[in-house]
Amino acid sequence: MTTSVYRRYSHDIRLIHVLCLCTALLLPLPALAQQSLQSLLAQLAEQGQLEIAGETIYDLSITQKFYAGQGYAAAWTNPIALNELSAAIYEAEREGMNPDDYHQRQVQGLLDGTLALDDNARDLLLTDALMRLTYHYAFGKVDPRDYVSSWNFDRKLPQVDPLEWSQRVVKDGGILAGLEQLKPTSPLYKQLVSALAKYRGIAAAGGWPTVDPGPTLRPGESGPRVLQLRRRLLVDGDLTTDENPESSLFDENLERATVRFQRRHHLDADGIVGKKTLAALNVPVAQRIGQIRVNLERSRVLQDIPDTAVVVDIAGFEVSFFRSGKRLLRSRAQVGRPYRSTPTFRDRITYIEFNPTWTVPPTILKKDTLPAIKRDPAYLQNKNMQVLTRDGTVVDPATVDWQLYPQRGFPYILRQQPGPNNSLGRLKVMFPNEHMVYLHDTPSRDLFSRSERTFSSGCIRVEEIMELAELLLDDPEWDQAAIAKVIGAKKTKRVSLRESMPIYLVYWTVAVQDDGTVDFKSDPYQRDAPLLAALERPLKPDSARIEQHKLEP
Repeated sequence: MTTSVYRRYSHDIRLIHVLCLCTALLLPLPALAQQSLQSLLAQLAEQGQLEIAGETIYDLSITQKFYAGQGYAAAWTNPIALNELSAAIYEAEREGMNPDDYHQRQVQGLLDGTLALDDNARDLLLTDALMRLTYHYAFGKVDPRDYVSSWNFDRKLPQVDPLEWSQRVVKDGGILAGLEQLKPTSPLYKQLVSALAKYRGIAAAGGWPTVDPGPTLRPGESGPRVLQLRRRLLVDGDLTTDENPESSLFDENLERATVRFQRRHHLDADGIVGKKTLAALNVPVAQRIGQIRVNLERSRVLQDIPDTAVVVDIAGFEVSFFRSGKRLLRSRAQVGRPYRSTPTFRDRITYIEFNPTWTVPPTILKKDTLPAIKRDPAYLQNKNMQVLTRDGTVVDPATVDWQLYPQRGFPYILRQQPGPNNSLGRLKVMFPNEHMVYLHDTPSRDLFSRSERTFSSGCIRVEEIMELAELLLDDPEWDQAAIAKVIGAKKTKRVSLRESMPIYLVYWTVAVQDDGTVDFKSDPYQRDAPLLAALERPLKPDSARIEQHKLEP
C-alpha cells in the first residue's frame, strides 16, 4: 500500500468512527439500553434459551411480559432488590430447595463484585432467578402429575397480577416479604425446616457411625457392635444421657434408646436390633437429609388442606380427623400393597353405609377371586358370596363353568353379603371416585398391630372406623350406641352426611412431633428417590404451569 493510499484509508476509518460517535450522541442513552435489552429478549425468544455466565436462561413468556410492561427498561437498578434476592436464595437453600436453580453463585458474584456482566445480561439473569424462585415457592419445582397419576390437588392463590408484583418488588423492595407469603403456613413446614437444619448439622459434624452386620442384638449382650449401637444412638439423640459412653453392654438405658429409635422409624418397638432396625440405623445421614427435602417439596405442592378434613397418611398407615385445626381422631390404618398402591388424591365424603355388601372389583376378581374359586369349590359359600347377572338376577354357582375364567370375559357379578366376615367389615365411608377407593372396616383386625401395614388392594382399612363414623355424622342421634344398633340389625343402611367432608389421601415419609422429634417412615411405594432426583436435576422450562396461576404479593 502506497503512502498516499494509506493516508486516504486512515482518513476514511477516522471519519467513520467520528460519524458513528456523532450518531450515538444524537440518540438518547435510554433508547440505546432499551434497544439492546429488547434485542437480547428477541434473541431469547428466537432461540428458546440463552447462556449467561454459565447459566441457562429459558424463554418464558412471563419474562417477556415483565420487560414489555416497562418498555424494555432495565429493572434491577435498586441495590436493595439485589440484596433481597441473594438473601431469598440462601433462605430457599435452608428450606431444602436447590440454590443452583436460582443462579446463586452468579447472584453472589454480582453482589460482591467478583462477577462482571453486561448490564442487560445482568438484568435478565436476576429476573430469571426471581421468576423461578417465586414459581417454586408457589407451586413447587416438580410437577407432581409427572410422578403421581392420580394427583388432583390444586393450589389456588389470590388473584394478584404476578407481573405487577414482580415489577414492584424489584423496583421498591419487598422480595423477602412477598415470598414469605407464598410459603406453606402449616406447622409441619416450619418443623421440617428445623429438622433439615438439625440433620445438616449432624452431617457437617461427620454424620453417625454404622453398626456392623451380624446376628440380632438383644438386651444383656455385650461386644463391639453394642458399643457401635451406643455411639450411633448418641449422635441422633435417642440416647440422651449416658453415664457409660464407652460401655459395650446392652443395658436398660440403651434398650430404652433403641425403643425410641424404633418408634421414630415406625418399626416394631421391641428394643431388639434385628434386620429392619439394623438397616434403619445404617441409613446414611445424607439419605435422611434428602428424605426431609422431598417432604418439604411435598409441602410446597400441597398447601390446600383445610382445617376441617379427614387426612389419610398413606406412608404412615394412619387416618386422622381434624376439626378447626384440632385433631380429634388418630387411627391406625391398612393401605394398599405396593403393587396395588393406594392413590394420592382429594375428594369429599358424602355418605356412610352400614352392613355393606361388597362387589368384587375387576382387578381383584381376575387376579384373586376367580383363581381361588377354581382351587376351592366351597370358596363362594365360605365367603358368603352370591353370583349375579348384570341385571341383578341370582345365579346358581353350580351352573357356571368356572374353568373358563379368567381367560374369558366374566359375564357375572360376585357380591359378598353383609356379615362379620365381609371384606368391608361392618361399615364403609364413601367418597365416590374413579379409583373405587374408600375407607372401611375389616375383619382382619389383627393386622393393625403390624408396623408395616400394606395389606389391602388399594382401599383404606381403619382401625377406629366406628369413632370416625360418629365424628363424620356429627349428630347427637348418631352416637356409638345408635351406630351399634344399626349394625346389629344386619341390614344394609345408607346415611348421608349433613355436609360433605373433605378427604385428602397424602404421602408423607417424614413427620415432626411437637417437641421437635423427627420421625422417618419406610416409603412403602418407593416414591422418595425419583422425587429427590427431580429436585437435583437442572431446571427445565415449564411456562404453562407458571402462567395458569396467579401469584401472591
